[in-house]
Amino acid sequence: MEKSTSIKYFLVDNGSFRAESVLYIRDIARQLSKVSGKRVDPAGIMHSHKVDPLKLNGIPGLSMEAFFQSEESNEAECMNFIPMFLGPSLAITDWLKVKADEWNAAKTGREYKIADCLFQDGDERIANALYDQIIKYLGEQDQVKPYIILVDHGTPLREVNYVREAIGTQLAKKLQGTISGFSTASMERRDGDEYAFNDPLLEKLLMEIYSHGQKNVILAQLFLAPGRHAGPEGDIEKICLPFENDGLKIHKIPTLGNHPYILEILAERLAGI
Repeated sequence: MEKSTSIKYFLVDNGSFRAESVLYIRDIARQLSKVSGKRVDPAGIMHSHKVDPLKLNGIPGLSMEAFFQSEESNEAECMNFIPMFLGPSLAITDWLKVKADEWNAAKTGREYKIADCLFQDGDERIANALYDQIIKYLGEQDQVKPYIILVDHGTPLREVNYVREAIGTQLAKKLQGTISGFSTASMERRDGDEYAFNDPLLEKLLMEIYSHGQKNVILAQLFLAPGRHAGPEGDIEKICLPFENDGLKIHKIPTLGNHPYILEILAERLAGI
């Protein structure tokens, strides 16, 4: 295991106030450390350092927000970032890059690298991870062909939305013949026609397919970790609950971060730095 404190490797996600999210990415970073021989620290962009350490097995959470203000950042000579992001979120392309540039300019001899995000054109491993989970569930059930919804958070950036749509196209093709219908959807979106590329909203889509007599839905969650959106009692569960109470069967595919294909991609990003 590489022990140099002057070279830092960070697995970075958005960050969360929820302990389960911090523990989740911590486990993934532990697996990356094991396969790479490098110490990989899990860090949220923001918030994760605010979680009660008692909920994190006594080990405080880490965020880049706090790290860049710490003495440890002054001692580092090289920082390497592996984004736990599907596409080019502003958290990576804007916030992290600005902060890393400031850190880099503050002292000579420093350098940093930010690896690519998880999705790349032509790579179908994310769609394959979703497909594996869906087919496994279908193999355990005796039911009519379900309707598949690939849902993400929603985004103001067309570049991030493109990732969802590309993965959706790949997944729909793989599922041909096994499902009754397929759509992408957003959990939420900003107001305005300029953000209409996020449509349909999950709630409106569920309302529409339920009104047409659909009884079985598989919700493929395009999220990497459980949290306030895709976690227990999260936003997606709250959107689905009224429909489930009315008899619509909705099975939610687990978040993707610890799937072997995602770990494989992360390991490649780490090795390429």
